[in-house]
Amino acid sequence: MNDEKEGWVPIEVLNNLEEMFAAMTSYAGEKVGWCLLCNGPIQAEADMIPGTSTHDCELGRALEATIKSHKAKSRCRPGRRVRANHRKKRI
Repeated sequence: MNDEKEGWVPIEVLNNLEEMFAAMTSYAGEKVGWCLLCNGPIQAEADMIPGTSTHDCELGRALEATIKSHKAKSRCRPGRRVRANHRKKRI
């Protein structure tokens, strides 16, 4: 039997999640979010990589580079033009 529910994406819980939660809740400065990649505050939209929802930190830039690389290799890219077959089949 498959334990995964249809439409759900499995996630891996970080080993230091409790440590990250403690750092986030004890941070006294202004923040709009918390980066789970670098365990640091996201203080404004300007701290994000433009056009993404990824924090502009070393690990965030590496993640976006990996995503970009995988998209470039994919044959099923969004927006990919497909040549239409204009021949009509004879019945």
